[in-house]
Amino acid sequence: MSKKKLFFSIFLLVLSVCFITDVHAEELNSQMQNTLTATVDDTTSRWEAIQPERKVTSEGLIIDYNFDNLSVNPWWIEGSVTVTITIPENYELDTIVIAPNVFEDIAHAVYEAVYGDDTDNFHLNNAFEPGDKITVNFVINNLSKYTYNYDETSFEIFPTEDIVYDKLTDEGTITNEDDAPLFNGNTVNENYHFYRPYNTALRALIPNSSNIEMTDEAIDIALKQNGYLNGINDYTEYLLDFYNAKYHTNYTRLDQFPDGIIREILGEKDPFFLPNSAYKAIGIVPSTSKIETDYVLNKLASLGYSSPEEYILEYYNNLYGTNATRIVDLPDEALDDFFSTQGTEDGSPYNLETNPDVIALSYDYFYNKGLAWGFEEDEYSHNDSEDLAIGEYMRDETKGDDYIINNAGTLNPNTSDYTLSGTLYTSGPYIMDAYLDYEFNVNLQFTYSALKGTVIAKYVDIYGNVLADDVITKDMVGKDYQTFEKYFDNYVLVTIDGKETGTYIDGEIVVTYVYAPITTDDEPGIGSTTGPIEIIPPKTGIEPQSQNIYFALFLVLSGLGLFKYVSNKE
Repeated sequence: MSKKKLFFSIFLLVLSVCFITDVHAEELNSQMQNTLTATVDDTTSRWEAIQPERKVTSEGLIIDYNFDNLSVNPWWIEGSVTVTITIPENYELDTIVIAPNVFEDIAHAVYEAVYGDDTDNFHLNNAFEPGDKITVNFVINNLSKYTYNYDETSFEIFPTEDIVYDKLTDEGTITNEDDAPLFNGNTVNENYHFYRPYNTALRALIPNSSNIEMTDEAIDIALKQNGYLNGINDYTEYLLDFYNAKYHTNYTRLDQFPDGIIREILGEKDPFFLPNSAYKAIGIVPSTSKIETDYVLNKLASLGYSSPEEYILEYYNNLYGTNATRIVDLPDEALDDFFSTQGTEDGSPYNLETNPDVIALSYDYFYNKGLAWGFEEDEYSHNDSEDLAIGEYMRDETKGDDYIINNAGTLNPNTSDYTLSGTLYTSGPYIMDAYLDYEFNVNLQFTYSALKGTVIAKYVDIYGNVLADDVITKDMVGKDYQTFEKYFDNYVLVTIDGKETGTYIDGEIVVTYVYAPITTDDEPGIGSTTGPIEIIPPKTGIEPQSQNIYFALFLVLSGLGLFKYVSNKE
């Protein structure tokens, strides 16, 4: 084969390999992308957040609680709690962690007021209803001699990682726990429950029934009769099928539905038969206490509409200038109005929910839409909880920083009454009364670090040559410092520029030790040293070991040269 043919064959081989590799890579990349997309869609909550690690209040801080202004009864909680944090006079730690158990203590107060005893149920329920709020005032007194600065992004508020429950019954157990991850990375615990409402999907599955009749056994039988072979274990699949059909969607997770539909899943009302602006515009004002379907359907039929959905879409499209063909495609303002009156329930007895996906949905929705924390303000609308939900703090580490920095960003020495105020509240329109007995609680924590200064000790000779590396120390402003003289062979200390001892300041302190070489004659300013001598040669760029090697090499080479010279002479 000629060189040209050989080269051409190799070229084609290389080209084909590159082409095949490129196609394979493209196909593989496409497959991976599809896999990743499917994974995100199927396993990730749209409220995904990282659960912070629970901190413990720093040892030595004094924490006092005042519950005098907190009012608790079986129907609501209101008022405020004051938490006083005192940094003692002799406090020496350079980091402060403030992580009071204030909400745990509030839970104890609730149980003591409502049930007459103080049990180990570290959760808020029953008395804390939609629309209720508790204000917490943090008063910080710094009696120490040190300055502490707030550590930006350190404020965290998040669900308690461990809650003790006393509501566990034999009415059902959770299965397939790993299939129901929570938004904060935890999984559904078999001790965690909330009430199962008679929602629109169950009303369609089991007509003319009630909340208390929604047992696992009843749902299991009804699902099997409707083609769901696994019965109660197919309840999640049934909910997806029902609400996808009702709203013309194709979601694969319950939390992918818009917020209003999630409230419908977790509640008892059908938004097509509740008050909204669209119905008020034509004189329809359905009762919120029961679903008057015939009244609404007859009224709309008299106006020429075949279904509530047809009229609802027409009204909001005209109002907002849109052309949506599905409820879920309407503007957010329209959805908020349409789903706004779902915050009521019938109040009849319930069964505990046992489906892990529904429990995870209720947990995620509550902490991301229904429970919020806001600094300073006393009054909140349900729109505020959109940005101030507990989950939002977990996803945005800067949330709360501006308020804390402005009010207590710097804790000066011997200064008291730095005050931070915040309110934990539930949003009525965003959650249902069916959340009564929904067990919840939060942790709250933030940190400060002491203001620190720097001391630099320098060692030079009278000519400016560096004799040793700088010695740099950092410590809390106000603490004592001391620098030390070093001893160098054939050098004597002649002056110290700066104070050898003192206290750290907000900035740098430089102490320079100046040395002079010792000479054979007694020149002015040059003398001999007394006391112990530390053999530290000046910084010349060549270490003593290297000098010894170079000198030995010089002797060897000189000897060889001398030997050659003598040999030539002979």
